[in-house]
Amino acid sequence: MLNNFDINSSHLIMLLQETNSWEQILWFILGEGLLWMVFSLILIQFLPRKYKKYRKEIFLFFVVINVGLMLIGVLLTVIMILFGLSWATHRTSRPSYETIYFEEQASEFPMVYSEFHEGILALKSKQQNHITSDEKIKSLKILYDSNAQGNIGRIQHFLSDSSDETRLYAFALISTFEKSLNQQIKELQEKISYTHSHEHKERYQFELAQVYWQFIFHGVANEQLTGFYTQKIEKILNTIESNTSAFILLGKIKIFNKEYNEAEGYFHKAIALGVPKKALSTFLAEIKYNQKKYNDIAEYILPDEFDIDLRLKPLINVWRGA
Repeated sequence: MLNNFDINSSHLIMLLQETNSWEQILWFILGEGLLWMVFSLILIQFLPRKYKKYRKEIFLFFVVINVGLMLIGVLLTVIMILFGLSWATHRTSRPSYETIYFEEQASEFPMVYSEFHEGILALKSKQQNHITSDEKIKSLKILYDSNAQGNIGRIQHFLSDSSDETRLYAFALISTFEKSLNQQIKELQEKISYTHSHEHKERYQFELAQVYWQFIFHGVANEQLTGFYTQKIEKILNTIESNTSAFILLGKIKIFNKEYNEAEGYFHKAIALGVPKKALSTFLAEIKYNQKKYNDIAEYILPDEFDIDLRLKPLINVWRGA
């Protein structure tokens, strides 16, 4: 019994899956029309006598109504199929959205922010004329507060700006910065001259060397004065024996002067005195790069540290792919 049912079901499915030709469809419509004509002829035989004289009209009415309903049903079926397919396609192609609370994600993910358009400060002089004075002044203030390397040197480029307000503001920022450094130098020199403690004197000398380094780091000193300041800093730092930060600063100066072998030596002295190697990894990697010892760079790239810091992540990605 079950086997016969399965056979009949399979046969029915096969029939439903068959594609009919246009000729078969036309024969079906003609057969359907003929069926309703015969059925209508049978129906008019049972009409009351008073309607006998209208049998022809009633026959045509029955045929038109039934055949017309069949055609309307086919038309509605086609419309429903087309509408259903378009609706189903629209639903399947529609992406599903999920609500993400960015504040919660951002609290766990390190982010590096960029304020305003600092990039306009790197524009060439030809393009500076197209920037408004308000934008320049706002950018100069942001650059001054950023305490970034070479920020004062970039501000100096605006001393020749076409805008009077921009020139005056740039001059005021540079003057304020230089005045602050000179005041610090004066105070530290007085402390060094009056102190009798060797430990305090070394600390003040290191702080004095750091202040001189700010002239170079921030781009205050021009090319002629850079050599003067580096010699002055080295002379001060060479008198310090036990401060590991002094060796680190000497290493930075040597990198600035492109004396990479000596810079590496100073960094290794700092490591020998207890400075963690990973704290100097970026400097040592930079030295190896400039020495063209590319195979040694991987030793100083720390995945755990570099992956967290977004400023260093692009660097490690480059070296991983190399």
